[in-house]
Amino acid sequence: MESVSLLHREGLKHVLEIDLFHLGGSAALLGILLHTTIFRTSFPVEKHMYNLLGLYAATILSLSYAYLSLTELSPLQGLGRVSLIAISFNTGLISSMSIYRLFFHRLHHFPGPFGAKLTRFYDASLAAKNVQYNVEIRKLHEQYGDFVRTGPREISILRKSALPLIYGPQTECRKSTWYDQLYTDTRKVCMNLSRDSDDHRRRRKAWDRAFSIKSIGIYEPRVRAQADKLISQIEANIGKPLDVTAWSMFFSFDIMGDVGFGKDFGNLSSGREHPAIKAVHDHMLLIGVVSHVPWLLNLLGRIPGAAAGYRSFFRWCADQIEAKRKSWDSGSYPQDIISWILKAFIDNDVSAPPSELALHDDSRVVVVAGSDTTAISLANTIYYLAKHPGVLTKLQAQLDEVMRGGPEDWTYDKAKRVTYTDDIINESLRLRPAVMTGGYRVTPSRGLQVDEVFIPGDVNVCVPPQLIHTDERYYKAPNGFIPERWGERKVEMGTDEAPYYPFSMGAYGCVGKNLAMLSLRIAVSRLAQRYNITFAPGETGETFIHGAQDAFITVLPPLQVVFQPR
Repeated sequence: MESVSLLHREGLKHVLEIDLFHLGGSAALLGILLHTTIFRTSFPVEKHMYNLLGLYAATILSLSYAYLSLTELSPLQGLGRVSLIAISFNTGLISSMSIYRLFFHRLHHFPGPFGAKLTRFYDASLAAKNVQYNVEIRKLHEQYGDFVRTGPREISILRKSALPLIYGPQTECRKSTWYDQLYTDTRKVCMNLSRDSDDHRRRRKAWDRAFSIKSIGIYEPRVRAQADKLISQIEANIGKPLDVTAWSMFFSFDIMGDVGFGKDFGNLSSGREHPAIKAVHDHMLLIGVVSHVPWLLNLLGRIPGAAAGYRSFFRWCADQIEAKRKSWDSGSYPQDIISWILKAFIDNDVSAPPSELALHDDSRVVVVAGSDTTAISLANTIYYLAKHPGVLTKLQAQLDEVMRGGPEDWTYDKAKRVTYTDDIINESLRLRPAVMTGGYRVTPSRGLQVDEVFIPGDVNVCVPPQLIHTDERYYKAPNGFIPERWGERKVEMGTDEAPYYPFSMGAYGCVGKNLAMLSLRIAVSRLAQRYNITFAPGETGETFIHGAQDAFITVLPPLQVVFQPR
């Protein structure tokens, strides 16, 4: 045995001490072989990136140890050879990937920036420019047309016909690896991040019960109560500038705290952002950039302490779940969203989250996904009402006609009869959707035919909502704020045929759309009925519009407005 071991050591020593030319060439060849035999197959590289990098690091350390312990080379010479192996291997791997992506990849004929064809880091670099990826993707489409290659296997599409094919109820596309940014295991993530269509469909049933007509009816008085708090704060600051970006956020997060968990955050009462929410918002811009390289975000998330900034938010959500468990009454009708999810979990229902981790991830989504989108939409709508006083006056006249007794005569049933409120909200959502650049889907293996263009299989595709919503081919006066296009001028302006999906669509459409619209209708109608809304002195709204940042969810600058009693 000793002789065999000695023979192996001598053989390894011989390999380690071969001439530098052959050493570097062999390492480069290994890099090329890794790409051509494994990475180009169906092997899920992004899913195993953490393990692959760990294996790479272990190999470098093992080689370093081998050179120091088995050869007669000096430590400097040994480490120099390890560096040569690493550099040669990386060069071979990257060169093979680059040549393939530029000249032989199934997307090589699609137009796009040179850097985008090579790496997703190019897309991330665009996103990092003022964190306004929505601006950058618009420039790319203006330069390259309706089909732009934005990554090695990513295509951004600006065609109405692509919407039902990619996002519609009958689509064969599935969610992309963008949704693997936290975990690659479906059993550990919230429903929204589940890439398994069957798993998503099962779990959606519990969420649909939480947002049923009956449940929305239970939530409505609580939304009104939060609107009362908002109005009380406005009354206390009549004639003074108020940042509606902040107050819209306070309003929407308190709604989701109450409706989601039965306990609001106290934002409206205190006039300050709850620390748990601030922890989320403080990291949004970074995540908005890094998420363009999904495996990198997943990798960073595994670093011990990386999620420390979110600890207070995670703790708040976990505390609410534990409080629900302690007071659980299996015979009572759930009164909030998380109770429906928890009920499914406790009852082992088919729609239940598959693990404790998934349950807690669902609880966090209740807050974030349901709050930021409504807050953004409300702030944008208030901006347009201040910018277009004629629209505000028209809305006020219609509200007055239905509720002749003034604010004391306001009810939600009466407010719903004023469809112009919805027209205003829809127009605001068209121009400024909360998600401006959308989520990627993966084409089926047989590919996808979009008009005259064939998209190969296993390609990430998306249709940027804000771009398609403001495309002059589909909307007349696309950049104008014209609420009437959704009502009295619908036929004239061809709105029914135009693409519109601020809440996404199909199986992955926003489950909370009805609650969001309820909250927006209540807030917009009550504020318009009571107040004239104008920009504060020195405020033009230009920074609010042009300074908005795209962190997947829009991040709005402050907007100072004045509310004056009518």
